[in-house]
Amino acid sequence: MSLDADSLYRLLPAVYRIRDDAQGRPLRALVGAFARELQALEENLEQLYDDQFIETCAEWVAPYIGELIGYRSLHGASPAVSSPRAEVANTIAYRRRKGTALMLEELARNVTDWPARAVEYFEQLATTQYMNQKGEPVLNERALIIVRG
Repeated sequence: MSLDADSLYRLLPAVYRIRDDAQGRPLRALVGAFARELQALEENLEQLYDDQFIETCAEWVAPYIGELIGYRSLHGASPAVSSPRAEVANTIAYRRRKGTALMLEELARNVTDWPARAVEYFEQLATTQYMNQKGEPVLNERALIIVRG
């Protein structure tokens, strides 16, 4: 909703516009000054909104967003790292996906430049019941093996 000087001037009551015309339009000049300041304020607000997101922020804002999320630079550790904006954006994406296998593969690939594959072995993991407890043990029926003949 950008308001220019003409649209602001038209919002004034007609009686003031008629008097302003009779006096040489000093009110129109004042409204024009207000319109320029409103335009500058509107541009500043749009830039502040853009600076809230890593994809659209100004270049100098990226390190501050990185500091807010606890980003630590990999500068020198990986030759593929090109800009702080990309690193911070990747860190935000990694934090959103919180340890999924795909995220771990991508993180390993980005840091080491080696192909990586994450395998979830928890589905193949077997556990045993703790048998050295006081009293009668409560056996887990899923892990119970019948050895009687």
